Amino acid sequence: MPIMPKVNFSEKIKKLSNFLDPYYLWLILILASAFRLYQIALRDFWYDEAFTGVAVKEKFSDMIQMIINDIHPPLYYICLKVFSSFFGYSVFGIRLFSAILGVLSVWAVYLFAKELCDKRAGLFAAFVVAISPFAIQYSQEARMYSMLSFFLIMAAYFFLKALKTNQTKSYILWGVFLGCACLTHYMGIVFSSTFYLAYLVWNIFNEIAYGHKFNFKSINGLIPTTGILLGYGSAFLVFSFWIGEFYRHITDLGDNLKWVRPANLGDIFWNIQMFLFGTPLGEMSSGMPNPNFFHHIQQTSVLSALTVFLTGIIIYLFVKDKKKTAILLVFSFGFFGIVYALSLYGKHYFVSRYLVPGAYFIFTLLGVWLSQIRWRYVIATLALYAVLLGFMAHLGFSTGWNVLKENSPKYEKNNFYILTSFDYVIARYYLGEKKLYLYNVDWPAYDPSRWAAIGPELRRVESFDAIASDPNAIIISNTPLTNKRSVDQSFSPNRLELIDSYKNILVYKIKK
Repeated sequence: MPIMPKVNFSEKIKKLSNFLDPYYLWLILILASAFRLYQIALRDFWYDEAFTGVAVKEKFSDMIQMIINDIHPPLYYICLKVFSSFFGYSVFGIRLFSAILGVLSVWAVYLFAKELCDKRAGLFAAFVVAISPFAIQYSQEARMYSMLSFFLIMAAYFFLKALKTNQTKSYILWGVFLGCACLTHYMGIVFSSTFYLAYLVWNIFNEIAYGHKFNFKSINGLIPTTGILLGYGSAFLVFSFWIGEFYRHITDLGDNLKWVRPANLGDIFWNIQMFLFGTPLGEMSSGMPNPNFFHHIQQTSVLSALTVFLTGIIIYLFVKDKKKTAILLVFSFGFFGIVYALSLYGKHYFVSRYLVPGAYFIFTLLGVWLSQIRWRYVIATLALYAVLLGFMAHLGFSTGWNVLKENSPKYEKNNFYILTSFDYVIARYYLGEKKLYLYNVDWPAYDPSRWAAIGPELRRVESFDAIASDPNAIIISNTPLTNKRSVDQSFSPNRLELIDSYKNILVYKIKK
């Protein structure tokens, strides 16, 4: 009987890996695209997304005035208005813009991690971003966070190139991307300070590498070089036309962020759980979001395990390469520390979606770690992560507004009465404002016409009898009104008749 030749599996795997090497990044980008496009238009807009949709539908001048009133810089809205116009300002078209930037952020993380470490680290970091539920979620939101992250990651990439090569072009490109980030969301301005910290860390480790001791000459390393000043100057020039509005905004920003609670140190790992496992989708993630929770696993156990796990990774990487690890820590935990420090002085910005850029550098740190351990540990880590995702509780989300929109011609002769100010903004996006009325059922006297997304043209009623006197009135609610109560004595659920339901959106008319 002939002896079968021994199969060298490791050699075959190595050959396969060499064959696929030119395509790994493309495969990761395809995977990222698939996750970000999957059911992208299924979920309804929640309030913030509806604001975006309402804004980009307006004339350009009216849109700019809306975002000024909402205390936001303009770049995201300007770019989105142009892009989504080709899709009729649909849910798909508006969210597609974020999805594209989400995929570009995966590519940007690859560039940054490759520049910091090597190609293998870049691929692993890009893969972590590609599969992150949090990164996917905010790549499917009609908000500016994907754009902000892309600009800041690219800024970090050119910043590293500038430190390595001292090329003027890299310093300028760093500044341009940083300026664009600041024009996308004001957290870009907060993040800008991390670059100076990274510059200091870079110089400190260079001094150590050269065997220099700290003395008065070392102070020169704390002074920004011409290149650093050129980069910050470029960012300032990009942002300069908005300086006046920014100054007015920072005087009002506190009132606009009253919903943000003061931060504590535990919020750092609370937010890291969100980064790794996501938050509830849609309106459930509005305001101060919570992480997705797990069936049969205590929240304290998850946070404790995350703390130990990340601490171990940081120690491992720090032993391997102190300088590179320190740079990653500046852009991630350093950024969180700056935001936390601001909260000590009454500037409360510690919200997971505001911290999205730092999340991408946490993902990069994880990718660098995965690139340096053996494949058996990589597979075990990913398998454990998949198991944890399987234990994650999936809460529902609203889909009825999208269905109602498809059936809106059925109600072309009707007037729509909306029962909350938040739902009014969502209805304004889906149904337009020509036949829209607000009846704040919980507080009929409240007038939200000063809201940026509503405006002084708001038509509202304070009495249920006024609705009953409209023969074309229909009431739209996202909750059953069977046992609803109101301070308005004329309101009575018994006078309502349910005529249609679209998933979670209910349509009522007044009984004759």
